[in-house]
Amino acid sequence: MKTKRQKLTRTRAPYVLGVTVAGRTIYAVLLKREADGVEVVRRFTRQRVARFASMQQGVPEVKGQEAGGDFSIQFGGSGAATPFLKAEFDLSGDGAGNEQLPPATLFVMELSDILAECKEAGYGDPEVAFCLPSVDLAYVELRLPRSVKHTEQDTGPVDRKALLELLEQQVGTPLEEEQVAFLPMTPVDTETHRFLAIYPRPSEPVTATLQALKAESNRRLPRTRLFETEVSLYLGLARTAIRQLASESSEACSLVLRVGSDDTLVLFLQGDTLQHAESLRSLTVHDTADTICSRILLLQDEYGIGEISHVFLVSEHGETELPRSLSVFFPNAQIENLRVYLPLDDQEIGPGSLAAQLAALRLVGDPTFLKAFEPVNLFPSSLRRRWELPFGWQVWALYALLFVTTLFFVWRYLTLEAELNVRRERLRQLPPAIAATDARALQARIDSLNARTQQALRALDILDSLLVGSDRWSRALAQLSREVAAVRGIWVDSWRPRARGVELKGSAIARDRVVALARRLNGVIRALTFSEIRGWPVYAFVIEIPLPDELPEPARYLREQFAANAQPTQSKPSNP
Repeated sequence: MKTKRQKLTRTRAPYVLGVTVAGRTIYAVLLKREADGVEVVRRFTRQRVARFASMQQGVPEVKGQEAGGDFSIQFGGSGAATPFLKAEFDLSGDGAGNEQLPPATLFVMELSDILAECKEAGYGDPEVAFCLPSVDLAYVELRLPRSVKHTEQDTGPVDRKALLELLEQQVGTPLEEEQVAFLPMTPVDTETHRFLAIYPRPSEPVTATLQALKAESNRRLPRTRLFETEVSLYLGLARTAIRQLASESSEACSLVLRVGSDDTLVLFLQGDTLQHAESLRSLTVHDTADTICSRILLLQDEYGIGEISHVFLVSEHGETELPRSLSVFFPNAQIENLRVYLPLDDQEIGPGSLAAQLAALRLVGDPTFLKAFEPVNLFPSSLRRRWELPFGWQVWALYALLFVTTLFFVWRYLTLEAELNVRRERLRQLPPAIAATDARALQARIDSLNARTQQALRALDILDSLLVGSDRWSRALAQLSREVAAVRGIWVDSWRPRARGVELKGSAIARDRVVALARRLNGVIRALTFSEIRGWPVYAFVIEIPLPDELPEPARYLREQFAANAQPTQSKPSNP
């Protein structure tokens, strides 16, 4: 049954990355906030490589844990043997089993690779929401008497403090308050609350991975905002589905079944409230569908669960065989795939990435959709990414540059202030008549002095032109000297005047030098002969250079001055 797609609202970051760890595979989904909703940008799948962390890197080891394995075999003797698969059938204690768990398996390289791929693709630095695997979480059922103030099932400050104290008494060791979540459950009577306490085991890999990243100086912690659990995520999505089934009774029982490669997660709901949750490590996707259904029936009989009216299925494999067996074992139940209720227009939602998408939606989802989810966040504050200044040589170089710049501007300010004081003092020393003169008159005098100065400079330039290269032949000789020096590898033997120019005779070490000289002088090559002198080629040439018939520059200047002075005189009217 497909649901109506819901629009999702805006959050702080445009990109959110949801990451979940399922056995030996890591699933990640990158969501992007759009104006009209949320879209899936990219999916990531990475196979984990076994890299184990020390106990100091992971969650601190719970005090009072006994050394031992999941099973023990004893031959002979009268001693009592430990039950086979103790972690599976041990229903007493904290639910985590008192066994010595192996160290956490890190996925530093896989997570860094995913974040690097997001950065290279232009998705910036996304916020990250992790979904903690169910096999690495401890589940403890707590029962708390109802108080007078709190007659409803809530997790207010008073109830949470009392629940934490009760959990620590039952577990036998102090726990971090921010890493414990309490999910309300259906009460057994009118005087007792029931809660499901969830906290990470020492083998939980996400915390150990982030601590390993934090320990490495060359790596940067991701912008982690959320640690979610599979139980709370699937419970919230199942509540959304149940609330959309208007025809169902509020007391009807539902089943959420997630079959994975490490365990099978079973959630029984009465209405939209959690009734029982259990992680079955002995059942995986490798077991037959009949075996899984039989075990679920045993749990239903053991905990007195009523008739199942709805089954929500999440499976990594066998999505065709398992619904067929469930329809046989639960003939009156409606069987649906839980991922169809995900509020995304995405037809390629894989079973492994469903939890990752739900974790990302906790940060970017629509508030109306998130009302069905419990506010669970097991992320420790010690792993939050803080802004730190890297005091390396770059920072000290920046400080030095800032210090030198400050000194320069202070020195410049003092220098300008001193010059201003000097000019003010000079103004004070001027006579009062000059100081009281109109600014326009002073400006006119300054302009007149500037004009006379420019006129004197032009006269000096004309005087210089009179001394050097002012006539026709001197200017031609000066031009010839400049061009021969510019071409190089050429020399002039004779200079002979002609009717309209000058005839040059000389030699050059290359023919192109002769052509270049003729081009620069606008001349015509009349003769060009080749000879060898001491084994070197020598070209003898004859070039005619035209000389322009122009007046010297002093003569032109004098004529211009004469014309300028004569015009006002001619235009002046004569006296009668």
